[in-house]
Amino acid sequence: MSALAEYAFLNGALVSGSDLTVCGKSNELIELGCDIKVGHSARNVRGASALVYTVATDNKNPEIRYANKKGIPVFSRGEFLGAIMNQYKNSVAVSGCHGKTTTTAMISSVLLCAGKDPTVFLGGEHYSFGNFRLGKSDYMVAEACEYKKSFLNLKPKISVVLNVGEDHLDTYGNLENVISAFNQFIGGGVAVVNADDINCKKVFNSCTVTFGINNSANYYATNIKFDGKHYSFTLNAHSKKYGRVKLKTLGKHNIYNALATFAVCDLLGVSFSFVKRGLEEFKGVKRRNEYLGNKFGVDFYADYAHHPVEITATVNALKESGERFFTVFQPHTYSRTKLLMAEFINSLKTLSPLIIYKTYPAREEFDKDGCALALYNKLKDNCDSEIYYVEEQSELLSAIEKCSKNDGKCLVLGAGDIYEKVKCLLV
Repeated sequence: MSALAEYAFLNGALVSGSDLTVCGKSNELIELGCDIKVGHSARNVRGASALVYTVATDNKNPEIRYANKKGIPVFSRGEFLGAIMNQYKNSVAVSGCHGKTTTTAMISSVLLCAGKDPTVFLGGEHYSFGNFRLGKSDYMVAEACEYKKSFLNLKPKISVVLNVGEDHLDTYGNLENVISAFNQFIGGGVAVVNADDINCKKVFNSCTVTFGINNSANYYATNIKFDGKHYSFTLNAHSKKYGRVKLKTLGKHNIYNALATFAVCDLLGVSFSFVKRGLEEFKGVKRRNEYLGNKFGVDFYADYAHHPVEITATVNALKESGERFFTVFQPHTYSRTKLLMAEFINSLKTLSPLIIYKTYPAREEFDKDGCALALYNKLKDNCDSEIYYVEEQSELLSAIEKCSKNDGKCLVLGAGDIYEKVKCLLV
């Protein structure tokens, strides 16, 4: 939402908005010149010519109700982003249940190296430009979020599908409906799809190109090497060898993100020299194995992983490098925890010590069957790991101190406010 507000402001619009609290991005918008109010009220919409809302809200919101009553045009975030995307000749939308932010940023890195000056809408924080960059060219790269089918509002020149899995089941109900939505997303345009993902095999059209490692694909990696921390590999396309790349980002899963980036940039006519440079210079994004600081002699790293598949990928990347660590995990939404309880248990049960912090509810009402305490109790019943459950920041500090005696690294996992909670403890 803040990226859309910044886009509108930098393109000459008068921008106002509201949030439950003013912090972070809200303060940045205020410094830019936007009028940001605390709390949602009908009076915030008076005089507006249009209202843009996040789908995390509902029609009971007083601002949406006022706009509808007064005939003020109302657009969801996805609709507004789609309208912006329609203005760009070379547009790319990156979808998938995992890896969207990193891949969007990777593609941006290559396009910047190639001098393409792209406009970028990022779901996370790039170290150089944050979550938004306004370019002056006809290139645009954006994340395509599948929550509440938002990504169906986007009609990019190139659509990317990194993976397809069981997520946002509060929206879709089952995996089949998720797959159906991704097929609608790629439509009849050029689609770049992961050949190694079992569910991606059901997402295709007549213009699909593929990337992968294990299966036959149009864009693929060979001669993969691991030096104990980073991966290097040879990039190939359509049976032609292009050259080797060594990534700075951790984890084998980033090979797939790099392959998707290679495919997209090749389709856009970017030469391999810029692909190689962009990938090798890419340092990742915030909250993706981001170093936070040191306390009790322990180095703290944060990762946005909040789905079982993401947790497993992040943990495996650390285990590959032989590092000793303990983990702090905050579940994100009650519905995801409840619907994927068995998967969460499987991804967390080998972690010890493990601290479970109270759920970040986001848009949801409390559900005892999907809360962090329920996850903690089931983990206690299914494994012999050293596990703690905490609800307050002071308790979190105490638990961290206990766990820090035997390990030199702490991995902080979650998409909620655990990032800020831990950062405060490190001051």
